[in-house]
Amino acid sequence: MFWKSIEDKSLSLEWNWLQTVAIFMVISNVFMPFFTILLALFVLFKKGWRAIATPVNRAYFWLSLWMIFTTVIAFNPATAAGGLANFLPYFLLTAIASYIIRTSEQFIHLLWLLVFGSIFVSAFGILQAIMNRPDWIFPKVIFDSYPIPMGFSPDRRIQSFFGHFNETAIYLLTLLPIAFHFAMGKVKSISKPQRAIAIIALTLGTCVLILTGSRNAWGLAILSGVAIALYYRQWKLVAGFGLVLLVIAWAVFGQKLGLGGEAVRSLLPEGFVNRIASTIDPKLSDYASTADRVNAWQLALSLISQHPFQGWGLRNFPLIAQSMAYDLRGLPHEHNFYLAIAVGTGIPGLLGFIGIIGWTIWTSLKSAIAKETEGMIGVVAIAIILCFASGWLDLVFYEPRIAMLLWLLLGSMYGLATNNNLKT
Repeated sequence: MFWKSIEDKSLSLEWNWLQTVAIFMVISNVFMPFFTILLALFVLFKKGWRAIATPVNRAYFWLSLWMIFTTVIAFNPATAAGGLANFLPYFLLTAIASYIIRTSEQFIHLLWLLVFGSIFVSAFGILQAIMNRPDWIFPKVIFDSYPIPMGFSPDRRIQSFFGHFNETAIYLLTLLPIAFHFAMGKVKSISKPQRAIAIIALTLGTCVLILTGSRNAWGLAILSGVAIALYYRQWKLVAGFGLVLLVIAWAVFGQKLGLGGEAVRSLLPEGFVNRIASTIDPKLSDYASTADRVNAWQLALSLISQHPFQGWGLRNFPLIAQSMAYDLRGLPHEHNFYLAIAVGTGIPGLLGFIGIIGWTIWTSLKSAIAKETEGMIGVVAIAIILCFASGWLDLVFYEPRIAMLLWLLLGSMYGLATNNNLKT
C-alpha cells in the first residue's frame, strides 16, 4: 500500500527515496529538507543536467541566474544569498521530481502518500486541542527548530508541527482538495483501505484547518469547494457553497451594514465570527493584523517603484525598513509573496516566476495523459493555485515543508506530462 514499484528499474532507488519523502516530509523542517536535497543532488550528479533539461527546467535555470544576479547587487548581499535558499533548491527539486515521475500510477500514488502524510499533522493538532496544555512544550530537537506548545495559543489557535498557525493552515489547505478527490471515490485505481485513509485525512485536516484560525485559509477553503464543484460540474453544490458563503457574510457583516443577520450570527461560534469580522473592523483586536499588513505593503510598493528592474535583494525587506526607520510593527517580511519577489528580484523576476508557474500548469492540464490520471491533474492544479493564492495575504513559502509540498506537486504534474509527450 505504501511503497509502489516502478517500471524503469534504473530509477527504483530514486523513486523509493521520493516516496519516503512524501510520507515523512512533515516530520521535520530541518532533516527532511536535507534528505530531499540529497535526493536532488544524487539524481543531478548521477544523470547529469541534460537528463532534466526540459523547457520548464531550463526556464528555472535562467530565473535562478537572475536571482543570483540580484543577490550580487543587493542592499545586503549576505542576507540575499540566504534568501536564495528559499527558491533555488526547490527549483532543483521540481526538476528532479519531473524526471522521476513517469506514469500516471506513480503520480496518483505519490499524491496519496502526501495525503497520508498529512494525517501526522492533523492528528498531532487534534492531540494538542484535546490536551490543551500550552505550558507543556514538545521537545523541539525531535521535530523542529522551534518549540511546539501542547495546546491552544492565547487566542485559541492550534499550530501542530509548524511554527505558525497560518503555515499549518496552508499546508492542509493545499492537500484537502486532493484528499477530497480520493475520498469521493473519483480515483478507482486505489484500494478501499486507501480511500478510507483519505477520508480520515480529509476529516481530520478539515477540523485542524478550522482550529488554526487562519482567515486566509478559511476563505480559500470555501473557494476551493466552489472550484472543485465546478470541476465536477456539480451545479447544485456550487449553489450550495454560494448560499453558505452569503449566509456567513450576512451573519458576520449584516448588522454593521444595517442588514440584520443577528439571529444567524448567534448560531455561529463567537470566535469564528469575531475572527472574520476583525478583518475590517478596527474596533476588534485582531484588526491589527490587517493594518500591519497594509502598512508593510505600502513600503513594499514604494521600494518596487524605486528599484523596479533589479530589486533590492531577497529577504532584504526588514533590513531596508530598519535603515529607513520605517516601523513594520513587528512583521518580519512583506506578508505578500508576490511583493516579496518583486522587492527582492525586481519586476522581471516576478514576471519570470509567474510565467513559469503558469506555463507548468497549462502544459500539464492540456497534456494527453491528463485524461489518464482520473481527474488528478485538474485537482492538483486547483491545489497549487490555492497555495499560491494564499500568497496574496501571507508569506508561508519560507517554511521548507510547504515549499517542498508545492514544488513536488508542480514537478510531478509537469514530469508526467513531459515524459508522456516524449514517449509519443
